[in-house]
Amino acid sequence: MAIATDETILTGHELDARAARLRAAYWERRHHDARIRIPIAGSGNPTLTGHAVDFCRVLEASAPQIMPDELIVGSALAVPEDPGILDLGYYNPHYPPGHATIMALGLAGIRGRARQRLAGEADPERIDFLRGAELAYDGACRYVARYADAAQALASREADPRRRQELERIAAVCAELATGAPTSFLAGLQLLQFVRVLGGWGCVGRFDQWMYPLYTADLAAGRLTREEAWELLACLFIKMNEFAEATADASESFVSNDDLRNIALAGQTPEGEDACNDLTLLCLEVSAALMLPEPKLNVRLHAGSPRRLVEQCCRLLARGANVLAIFNDDVCIPALERLGIAPADARDFCNDGCSELILGGRSTIHFRVYDALPALTETILEAQEAPYATFDALMTAYKERLTRYMPDGPVPDQAITHPFFAASIADCLDEASPTGVRYSLWGYILAEAANAADGLAAIRRLVYEQRAVSWSDLVSALKNDYEGHEPLRQLIRNRMPKYGNDIDEVDALAKEIAEYYCDGVHARGGNTPGPGPKCAPGLMCFGIHRKRDLPASPDGRRQGDLTATSFSPAVGMDRSGPTAVLRSASKVDLTKASHGSVLDVALHASVFRGEEGMEKLAALIETFRTMPSTGTLQLNVLDQETLRRAKANPHDPEFRTLIVRVWGFSAVFVDLPEGLQDHVLARTAHGA
Repeated sequence: MAIATDETILTGHELDARAARLRAAYWERRHHDARIRIPIAGSGNPTLTGHAVDFCRVLEASAPQIMPDELIVGSALAVPEDPGILDLGYYNPHYPPGHATIMALGLAGIRGRARQRLAGEADPERIDFLRGAELAYDGACRYVARYADAAQALASREADPRRRQELERIAAVCAELATGAPTSFLAGLQLLQFVRVLGGWGCVGRFDQWMYPLYTADLAAGRLTREEAWELLACLFIKMNEFAEATADASESFVSNDDLRNIALAGQTPEGEDACNDLTLLCLEVSAALMLPEPKLNVRLHAGSPRRLVEQCCRLLARGANVLAIFNDDVCIPALERLGIAPADARDFCNDGCSELILGGRSTIHFRVYDALPALTETILEAQEAPYATFDALMTAYKERLTRYMPDGPVPDQAITHPFFAASIADCLDEASPTGVRYSLWGYILAEAANAADGLAAIRRLVYEQRAVSWSDLVSALKNDYEGHEPLRQLIRNRMPKYGNDIDEVDALAKEIAEYYCDGVHARGGNTPGPGPKCAPGLMCFGIHRKRDLPASPDGRRQGDLTATSFSPAVGMDRSGPTAVLRSASKVDLTKASHGSVLDVALHASVFRGEEGMEKLAALIETFRTMPSTGTLQLNVLDQETLRRAKANPHDPEFRTLIVRVWGFSAVFVDLPEGLQDHVLARTAHGA
């Protein structure tokens, strides 16, 4: 079946006047007025109860914020003048709060459950948890109630009848959320926004699953039309862009929009049924119309995914809205099961604030990224006086060095000590414990595997097989950053086999590196079946703009040159088309990468011209799913000429919707620091 390419069908909806005005207000940064700094005194109490007291003091100091045209309200809490005085406890927005629990019970329901448990509890640690939860959720209820009062006060002064009615509806929804669980789609969206303002500003999780019952109930009762739902969802998505804009400093330590705001869509239910629904498609439609960098959408595909879902993904990409990542259930679910995670939980996975695999509402996450390239360079330089007699000896020494990046035995449970977010996790609330979460995921991530494989392939051919390069020449080239060795560098860069081109010789080395590392993390982590802490290997990369500082490497990289993103080919080295990239990755058993494996592929915008181009894109996505290759495919639709014009004219309004995928996040291209702009520009745009 051909994919329709008519412009109206591509967006699914014309951007209505309200959404256009709210988007313009976001671009003008009007929401910045909502963030104020004021003195807030801390309790000085390091317990969970003390954390809750500090949390409530922040809420009490935060005035309600309701801006013109808004249907979803709330922007930011007050910022203490001295943040060090307050201690709210620990919560990491890389993993989502327990949204399903919050939606089911409501703020008052969680408060009531904690209060009920507290009445009969004798254990001091559980008392501290439950009292902290009760205080935190009571403070949240009072905070939301103040929004109800503020909206009602605005309504009483509003001259426009339509806006008065909207404000009265906002007041009613907030009053409902202050006392109970949401009973409408609007109330559910508003509750999500409040949770975001309260500190859950990062990863969202499986939005289309726990919001769908409210959506369908409203439609069935005639309380809501799909058009009205579209507008409400657009209002939420615009709010999700607030306070995620450029924060780059001179050192490029921070980057625009790396703010973890990921939504997972479709996939399977815990029972293994297809989970795609109309709200899934609505999210894709709204994102395509808004053309904003937030939220990032992550679509899970499996053998039973409907064709219309793939088509809608293609339409979103055709718009140039590079906020979409595709996850392959056939890789991700077995990868999680390999950790000893129950099948029903594994089927309910989402991704965290980037691309790591997690269980929303059932897991925490902590990870570290390790560089494969410096370990290889160190291995070579260490043997300069006594070169390795064989290539196998070199591989053995290199792999031994990689063991430094593996766990040394079992790991502990991770604690959530922020009372509001700890109590949102059903297992923590049931056990009245900050460490009660079902799975604590510890990620051990290996980066630059492609660069390492390319370097090893060059060494094997030039040093050991052809004997065209001496060990001393190789060492000298690396120590001198290839200065005086430019012919060797060009030979390595342009004549040696490269991962990502379906060349078995080098792909086998990528497989050996990746699987050795993953097997080692699994073996040394001591994972056991069922709940508990897990050591999970991953193949991806973050902070790629800072990897330029890595020393020269045997793949022809000089210090200052770019490195590969994730489990992708080295930058500019994938010269045989996107299918060849998928084939290279498919030779690795990536179900061993239980923390996730990511492939970035850039496509030139010309591939979408006409019906044939859309069909080719759909075929590429289907090939990714069925081959299979990595757990995640991140597609970037690029036109280098447009990017260069944007870089030269960053303030031109034409480029406000020029969105690019960077690693596990997307951003407006002109908001990125120069180092990341250069990385995006250097990627191979297939189909040009």
